Amino acid sequence: MRTAFTVLKVIALTVILFVCFGLAGGVLGHQEDFQSSQDAGSAAIILLLVCVLDTLVLTYMILRSSWTGWRLIVAVFFIFYGVSCFMAQIESAVFITRLPPDILPRLFLMGVLFAAPFSILAVLILGKIRPFGGIVENNERLKMPISEWSWKLAVIAAAYVLLYFTFGYYIAWRNPAVPEYYGGTDPGSFFAQFGNVLRDTPWLVPFQVLEQCFGLLSRYL
Repeated sequence: MRTAFTVLKVIALTVILFVCFGLAGGVLGHQEDFQSSQDAGSAAIILLLVCVLDTLVLTYMILRSSWTGWRLIVAVFFIFYGVSCFMAQIESAVFITRLPPDILPRLFLMGVLFAAPFSILAVLILGKIRPFGGIVENNERLKMPISEWSWKLAVIAAAYVLLYFTFGYYIAWRNPAVPEYYGGTDPGSFFAQFGNVLRDTPWLVPFQVLEQCFGLLSRYL
């Protein structure tokens, strides 16, 4: 019975997030002009799938969290907005230099308009708006000595950077349309491309490491 009730809550939150995306896009006038109803239908299905996945991940985080109330709401907003909007649009600001001047601020604001109400409603609907009535067990997750923290974070950061640049080159950058879109070229090999990255944008590697902070923060909840 409890599981079925949770499933209903997830469905309700998925619908809420879908509506939040639509309202945010409508308020900012950032909705796409589709050439046909088929295009609009396909985009709606993709957006619905994104909403389902986002809701499942955030529901898992909220339900397993030892935090409640506004502390949890702020944490959920920070993670959701940071991952879904801030980090993506920061890369847009850096790599895409031909955007109209008003697009990026509107995209950042759009992220606030869907992440803020959803974070509040998700914590409320999932029953985590008030402190627990009983004794809350001490959260033992991630209680490690500094030395263990250091090597584990180093391994996570190295693995992420390796995956990010490897997949980025072999899956995206080898497509001629991608370098053309970003105003770059394919030097012919992964190591040559990675050398170009280190030479032209040396900040990009630590930037990608910083991105992991949003994912790791969820482990504290």
